[in-house]
Amino acid sequence: MHPVAAPLVAGFRLHTRLFLNCLAGLDDAAAQTRPNEHTNSIAFIALHLVDVRHYTVAGAGGPAQPHPYAELLAEVQSIEALATYPPLAEIRVAWTRASAALEDALHAIGGDTLNAEWPQRLPVHDPSVAGGLAFLLTHEGYHIGQMALLRKYLGRPAMAYT
Repeated sequence: MHPVAAPLVAGFRLHTRLFLNCLAGLDDAAAQTRPNEHTNSIAFIALHLVDVRHYTVAGAGGPAQPHPYAELLAEVQSIEALATYPPLAEIRVAWTRASAALEDALHAIGGDTLNAEWPQRLPVHDPSVAGGLAFLLTHEGYHIGQMALLRKYLGRPAMAYT
């Protein structure tokens, strides 16, 4: 594994586990609950993160993966645009599959790819694939934190790191 990829693998692996821990013990109704009309639900954030994981795999040079929600999310820009949700059990499976594909891509990534330019402009100073991956890792952490807070709002135990 390329030395630049090693901490990225560790970070994405942690997020894989924390995402699933945020969903632990939730049913579909709880996951779709919103504290108010200005706040997203855990289910909406989870779908967004599955979508971004697929984007991250592609950016890391991984092979194209079947994205089960590509069509559902194609025109969605806000929670109000999403009329129906897939079951939480399916979201977990989609996350786990995309996560395995990302880990495989990061184990195989080379220095030329890491130094190449990320396919789209991201809000970071480093336009490389390595910079894009670092940004997307931070992006996931932000949303996993939101999911953890929403768990507490729902009266569930805090997200576990184990």
